Amino acid sequence: MAKKKQEDAQVASAEETDVTVEATEETQKEAEKVRTGDTKDSKKYKLADPSTSYSEPRFTLVGDQEKELPENPSPQLIERIRNGFIVEASK
Repeated sequence: MAKKKQEDAQVASAEETDVTVEATEETQKEAEKVRTGDTKDSKKYKLADPSTSYSEPRFTLVGDQEKELPENPSPQLIERIRNGFIVEASK
């Protein structure tokens, strides 16, 4: 019985890792698009955690606010997108 639970926990852990890897790859692709300026479809972005905020001289996000990125996003903003703190808003 304990061995079965351990096997189930290992399978669940592997599935969670796969989901995390997929999400990280998507985030990396999105950050690369932002970095290269390939955001022609004017996507809106929001904070992954609405209880936080992000502010820099040309761009600010607070709570559930959704905004388009500035024309030339800063390296810090790109890094926030890459790390998943700022995400694409669902349409």
